[in-house]
Amino acid sequence: MDEKSEQRILVVDDEQAITDFVSFNLSKENYKVDVAHNGNEAVDMANANDYDLVILDVMMPQTDGYELCSAIRDDTDCPILFLTAKTMEEDVDYGFSVGADDYIKKPFSIVELRARVAAHLRREQREKHHLSLI
Repeated sequence: MDEKSEQRILVVDDEQAITDFVSFNLSKENYKVDVAHNGNEAVDMANANDYDLVILDVMMPQTDGYELCSAIRDDTDCPILFLTAKTMEEDVDYGFSVGADDYIKKPFSIVELRARVAAHLRREQREKHHLSLI
């Protein structure tokens, strides 16, 4: 069985076109992709499932992506990537401060998104070693 087919990703964005596009492209890479269209739905899904990676929009109704990231970061150590139109430097900084592992600005390249997803998931699979310079 393909290792990717066992890796589960949650994509959270209130824009159906974005979730369809991202889900389709990540599914083509053999990831199992779930989609939520608002923060409350995402919280329910995150509580019911174990995800290997989460992709979040920031500007959503109900619970925004920053709040959602902060809330789920307390319960998971999986990589969290923002995929958002919030592109100001302070937005990026705030995203990292609430627990994001990466920040991708819209408009985005699907090639770059797939590469970053693969890199984060690959990093999670590595055996942990401490650097020793002696």
